[in-house]
Amino acid sequence: MKKLFLMVFLPLSAFAQQGLIPAFDLESNDIALTRLAQPGTPFDKVGRRFALLGFESGTFEAWAYPLKLVRSCELSFFIGSSTEPIRARDIVRHITATPEATTLTYTYQSFTIKSIFITPVEEPGALILLEVNATEPLTIVCSFLPVLQPMWPAGLGGQSASWLDDIKAYQISEPTRRNTAYIGSPAASGISYTPAHMLSDVPNQFKIEIRNPNDVRGKYIPIFLAGGKGSRESVKTTYMNLMKNPEALYRRTAEHYRTLREKSLQVETPNRLINLALEWAKVAYDNLMVRNPDLGYGMVAGLGGSGTGGRPGFGWFFGGDTYINSFSMNSYGEFETVRDALMFTQNFQRGDGKMPHEVSQGAGYIDWFKDYPYAYIHGDTSPFYLCAMYDYYRMSGDLQFIKESWQSIVRAYEWSLATDGNGDGLMDNKKAGLGAMEYGPLTDIQSDIYTGAVWVRAAKAMADLARAVGDDTSATKAERYASTAAKAWDERFWDPKREHYAYAFTANGEHVDIVSPWSSVGLHWELGNPERSVKSLLELNSSELTTDWGIRSISNKSAYFEPLNYNYGAVWPFLTSWVATAQYKHGFALQGYNSLMASVRHTFDNALGSVTEVFSGVLNIWPQEAVSHQGFCTAGVVLPLVRGMLGLEADAASHTIWFSPRLPADWRSLTIRNYRVGNDFFSFEFSDNGSRKTWKVTSTAREPYTLRFRERRSPGSRVLHHQVTGDGKEVRASSEGSDLLIQCMVGKETLIELEYEGGFALLPPEITTTTGEPNKGLKIISEEWRGKSLFVETEGLAGMSYHLKFVRGEMIASVSGCIQTTDGVEIRFPTAPTRGFVRKKIEIRLK
Repeated sequence: MKKLFLMVFLPLSAFAQQGLIPAFDLESNDIALTRLAQPGTPFDKVGRRFALLGFESGTFEAWAYPLKLVRSCELSFFIGSSTEPIRARDIVRHITATPEATTLTYTYQSFTIKSIFITPVEEPGALILLEVNATEPLTIVCSFLPVLQPMWPAGLGGQSASWLDDIKAYQISEPTRRNTAYIGSPAASGISYTPAHMLSDVPNQFKIEIRNPNDVRGKYIPIFLAGGKGSRESVKTTYMNLMKNPEALYRRTAEHYRTLREKSLQVETPNRLINLALEWAKVAYDNLMVRNPDLGYGMVAGLGGSGTGGRPGFGWFFGGDTYINSFSMNSYGEFETVRDALMFTQNFQRGDGKMPHEVSQGAGYIDWFKDYPYAYIHGDTSPFYLCAMYDYYRMSGDLQFIKESWQSIVRAYEWSLATDGNGDGLMDNKKAGLGAMEYGPLTDIQSDIYTGAVWVRAAKAMADLARAVGDDTSATKAERYASTAAKAWDERFWDPKREHYAYAFTANGEHVDIVSPWSSVGLHWELGNPERSVKSLLELNSSELTTDWGIRSISNKSAYFEPLNYNYGAVWPFLTSWVATAQYKHGFALQGYNSLMASVRHTFDNALGSVTEVFSGVLNIWPQEAVSHQGFCTAGVVLPLVRGMLGLEADAASHTIWFSPRLPADWRSLTIRNYRVGNDFFSFEFSDNGSRKTWKVTSTAREPYTLRFRERRSPGSRVLHHQVTGDGKEVRASSEGSDLLIQCMVGKETLIELEYEGGFALLPPEITTTTGEPNKGLKIISEEWRGKSLFVETEGLAGMSYHLKFVRGEMIASVSGCIQTTDGVEIRFPTAPTRGFVRKKIEIRLK
């Protein structure tokens, strides 16, 4: 019997594309950032266990903490049967970043492809969803270099990579099978066939062939990555689980960031950039929390691509950075995360009480603490730990954690105390370790003002914490020592010749003759004499230290100044955070606003949503080696905004909130939501109609709080009447200088109303300096009222004119040194032989 064979010729469309998933809509997000892509600009998408660190070209490296899995991963495209690649990096057009996903859009004459990068919060893996709209057949090739190395200084050998056709992925592993990575796509086929026992010098590749573009419409082509330390099977299971429901992973990731934003402090000001920068600051800090399989759950200092190196930026656990970051995170109410981060550092406290400076994420592979000298190299870390514990306690009221940590706190205090070798009340840098400077001639000192300030604050913190846990004996001793330390700080660092707080003094008591912003750490805590503090800040307000993009680490007039030198001239947003907050607290609100705005703008000028570590001291640009996502530089947004401009601080144990807003004079509205104190939340809604200011304070608290409100007034305004209504109750009101102080008890809803007249005030100078430009903006050095006259000392470039705006110009009788316009004054600076900054004083006299 003959068998008959029926051959059916099907159209090409009958061969359905394999490995696709249904496309789903990405959620709209009110803080989405979109612009033209900049191929050389970094971006990252990170979670607790995994990180994609790349550039807006689409090239990236992948980490499954603490392992670097691959580097130089990128896409290229081939049209039809062409053998000429179209590289993604050459045709990238747009980037859109939200906390949950970053989308890069590639466009060519016959296709548009969107690459959607998603890193789930708690998975050791990531996914890239490709949305393809093409008019002709297309092949997508993904190439990468396998690495599989733990963070420096750890290392592995014997790595290999091979294509597993059953799961459509490359397996990258090593002989012990305890470190593994997978990268692939269910729609792909492998096209690299290197020997299984070695890694090739050329990239591994897989390809995704799209024979019929209609097959991929309404679908995503997924690429998955997973890896980690553990059994090979467990890592493979993770990889396979990622493929089960990509949409669910995306939704959970979006929900995480939505919850992060909604449960924490939110601020709506008339300046949208400030509002956005705060929201992205919360995301930036959250992205630095890491679950390391060997070390636990803690906070790394920063993230950035490592290239051919072995550390992703500052992707190690740095104790000092954690403590500095905690002040900002407490400010927006992220207490649980702060507690986790603080607990992590306690695990590595040395036997003598010293807290760790840095711990490599690769420490589980090596004897980090014995074989390497970096773990405890800094002296400021231990007193900063005490400051951080104290700040956490004041804001959260979590006395139980303080009690559980009490022995750790005592040991850190005693270690710090023992470094005061000469008994002057200050820590000695040579006994303690590094402080403000990490290298160079200015480390040969007895004590620096930065370490001194941290220690003075820590000594006071120890006294208050001891009192809180009921250790009155220790509290009394600590109070005595704190008083000695505070007096020593004020006297030993004050330089009467220069009339400023000096950077440091030597072993023989001589002041180091440089101008630096390191005194601002103490000034932001309001240490020292108020008049001396103001004089020191006057120096910082000048172009000698202040640029349009932040504060230099040393004066540009110093013989040590080098614009790209990390310690000797570069601009740190980290330092700007202290300076801006100090400026606000000491009456320099115009300067504080511009210092704050420098960091706000940095949120958007390099890696979208994060603040870069360091900038040139001469040009508004970052050096090549700068880390693009640096935690303590994000403090340049949060700290001066919350504790400076808004003037919000609290003590949960005593149910007290200090509220001293210092808003630009033309702001007529402001909303602050979810200011957290302990487990209570407060909101503040401000309105100003030109003659009446109203603050509506609402609270979730079951018990009343004491609100210490300060209305900052200039002599150009006068409060005619005030009242506290609602279920609040005024306790007392008084004046301090030109300020009005109101102490009241606030309940569920309290209204503070101020009827006023006048209100002439200057507005912050507008800074228009863009990336790559030199320092050129108007600097306000000081404002001084004498009767009805306001004297303003300014700095500007020789030969330039500047427009300085004001409100209530109708109150002006005359001006000198400037020209009055409709909404401000024009300040013309005289020419000079060199085009540098020159000073000019103007007078504005009121009627």
